[in-house]
Amino acid sequence: MVDAADEGLGDCTPPHTAQCAPPLVPPLAADARDDQAAAPLAGALRAAMTAQGCARLAVALLAALPADVLRQALRTLDGLLRRDFVGALPAEIALRILEFLPPTDIAGAVALVSRRWRAVATQPWLWRRLFRTRGWLLDEDRWALYAAFSAPADIGRALLRQDMARAARAFTPASAGTLAPAVAVQLGSGARLGSDAQLGSGALSPPATPEPRRGAAWRPVDWRAMYAEYHQLLANWRDAQSRVYRWETAHAESIYCLQLDQHNRLLTGSRDHTVRLWHVAEAGSQLAHLATLHGHSGSVLTLQAAGPTLATGSSDATVCVWDLRTAAVAQRLAHPDSVLSLRFNDRWLATACKDCVLRVWRRDRATGAFEDPFALTGHTVAVNAVHLHGDMLVSASGDRTIKAWDLATRSCVLTLDDHVRGVACLDFDGRYIVSGSSDHTIRVWDVRSGACERTIASAHADLVRTVMFDRRMDVIVSGSYDETIRVWSFSTGALLHKFRNVHTSRVFKLAFDRTRIVSCSHDRSVAIIDFGAGLPHARLLR
Repeated sequence: MVDAADEGLGDCTPPHTAQCAPPLVPPLAADARDDQAAAPLAGALRAAMTAQGCARLAVALLAALPADVLRQALRTLDGLLRRDFVGALPAEIALRILEFLPPTDIAGAVALVSRRWRAVATQPWLWRRLFRTRGWLLDEDRWALYAAFSAPADIGRALLRQDMARAARAFTPASAGTLAPAVAVQLGSGARLGSDAQLGSGALSPPATPEPRRGAAWRPVDWRAMYAEYHQLLANWRDAQSRVYRWETAHAESIYCLQLDQHNRLLTGSRDHTVRLWHVAEAGSQLAHLATLHGHSGSVLTLQAAGPTLATGSSDATVCVWDLRTAAVAQRLAHPDSVLSLRFNDRWLATACKDCVLRVWRRDRATGAFEDPFALTGHTVAVNAVHLHGDMLVSASGDRTIKAWDLATRSCVLTLDDHVRGVACLDFDGRYIVSGSSDHTIRVWDVRSGACERTIASAHADLVRTVMFDRRMDVIVSGSYDETIRVWSFSTGALLHKFRNVHTSRVFKLAFDRTRIVSCSHDRSVAIIDFGAGLPHARLLR
């Protein structure tokens, strides 16, 4: 059974200007005397005759011409009727015009019109602008690996080594010796959505760095391909095209918290009193255990890492601030009861305690240490979740309220109380709060107005334990005690997908990025729902 007391819930440069396109056909042979006579005669005829009359006269004149001259005249007329404005314009102007078209038209119909149009429609500069104007990001540093290696397997091994180096570079040889041995966890080809996959183990042997192609030159980013992959990735989210991978015994006990960062580093905290550091492989089907941290005497209920700093909160009534460069506890902050949630940034550390009080430490900019604590009171039962954005702290409590606090003035500036039962979780991006409650609902709040913008009634069949959202992706992802993970539209509140059988018990925490959802559960498992399967560059997308 779940220990309820333990849980505590109550730029690229544009191409050079193109030269104007040459005439499509050679002009008619010119004669100076003809030119001198033709212009005034044409003007007089236009003044004396209607357009229809001029047309009939032109047809009569053409009919009287020799065949070879007639063919040349008709080719000239055809060129006048078919002006290739895109091919004739400077490249910068042509590209600006094409930007107004849907990308599917640029890649399809526009590119098929002519060679000139295709040359413009495939310009990397155009596709880079289209990519970035949609707010999409690419890890361009890692693109170098794709240029240096020829075989996909070599690329995968190189990325794995790079990610592992990023995740584990903080550990010195001396401290690494005190950590649990690393193991590699691999699932063959992966399990389809909803099916189980068993945990394997073995000694972790970092892959040998493959040799780059000899004489390999730098290969620029294929922005058109990147746009197509991102478009497909969004379609995979929309259509639930994914693979599910699960590791059954990532810890010896229930896993309460996790964090996934941009370097494929995964941190998990458990009822077994430990924090584990993992590397998530590029393909999503491999999980490498890099380290185990021992420092708490109770369940690890909450954690956050940023750079070399890791903060963890526990049912042992302490917060441990770790220096990941030495795997040592740099600070231990005492509390009167279980620490249920915490958040820190470059200015503050805020904790939520079971004693109903929020505690805040100021961060020393020189040393990074947390000092000068103060308390914020106002909740009447346990504070279940907190989130920081700049100087604004938001908190959720079992007293059914969400409060926003200005840490500079140490005052409560907003109280939201539309939930009818305790609020278990929240996420905050500086403008919007998304909250989940034991009333089974998810609510979206605008902090500026204090209004509840949307209510997703009966979002789950049980307590909503974890939520996260991304406005750029237009998604909310939630996990519940009903053992499901659900994806919603942020803008409409519509249910997009329901993932069953990812876990066999309560979902305690989840996180997601552009390509995957990572979750943990009371059943001791870690699961990954991978939307980037089959997209070779998906992990480069941010």
